[in-house]
Amino acid sequence: MKENKIKYLLDFVPLIILTISAVVLIWTVIANHTGFLWKHIVGLVVLPLNYFAFWWRHKVGVLALGLTLIIGLLSLLSYSHSVTTSSLTIGKTSDSQIPFFYGQPIFLLWLLIHFIVSGRHYVAIATSNYWKDLFKKPFQTSNN
Repeated sequence: MKENKIKYLLDFVPLIILTISAVVLIWTVIANHTGFLWKHIVGLVVLPLNYFAFWWRHKVGVLALGLTLIIGLLSLLSYSHSVTTSSLTIGKTSDSQIPFFYGQPIFLLWLLIHFIVSGRHYVAIATSNYWKDLFKKPFQTSNN
């Protein structure tokens, strides 16, 4: 019982990390008298949606957080004042280079943390029963 509670609480670690990063972002923007980029706005809009998903159904929240981290990895949202997008290519000359990675490296770390603490929620994700069980009612109410 206690182990399940710890696992349940660990699922919130990446969400808390993103929340702290968002607070630091807001603080930095206010302190430096600068504005938000569109990537910041997308990130700040998506964050409450993740909290709602966790409140609605825990497993849906975990999956939504994973999707948020992947979107951040692709550099479509950001929680950092200085958006750093990196690209890695394979090849010797500019004509023969193949893109290997394009995105924000910090999201790789956050995604790794997410998969370490919440990887159990992704087991059998490609099966139809997984998706049926995900959205069925968690309990039935009786009229007693």
